[in-house]
Amino acid sequence: MNRAQFVVKGHPAPKGSRVFLGGSASKESSDNCKPWVEAIAMSCLGQRPKGIGLLEPPYEVGLRFVMPRPAGPKYDWPSADGDLDKLARAVLDGLTQGGLIVDDRHVVQLDCSKEFAGPGKQTGVSIVIL
Repeated sequence: MNRAQFVVKGHPAPKGSRVFLGGSASKESSDNCKPWVEAIAMSCLGQRPKGIGLLEPPYEVGLRFVMPRPAGPKYDWPSADGDLDKLARAVLDGLTQGGLIVDDRHVVQLDCSKEFAGPGKQTGVSIVIL
């Protein structure tokens, strides 16, 4: 039984790559990461079971990313918008920031995939938490 299932529309952004600015300062290499994580966190608000704040661990999480198709893709599969593990990291951080899960360290199973958006299909991520 799914404890939460929802879609976050938008352009998925990876998390984890850092650009060092000098000294101890650094920033995410993707300017789109912060707004993407915030969009996921905001989407969590409507997913909490009534009367319950956080879903209790452990978590089995399924993520299906739908990526924009570039004009002339090099491959028949998405490879330009971030590594799958870094895309997943951004979503898990958003689920934690959104108060749906306690912490992503309690994820015991992670099933991820990414595909190009087809005609009439919007980019984003489908999230299922068991």
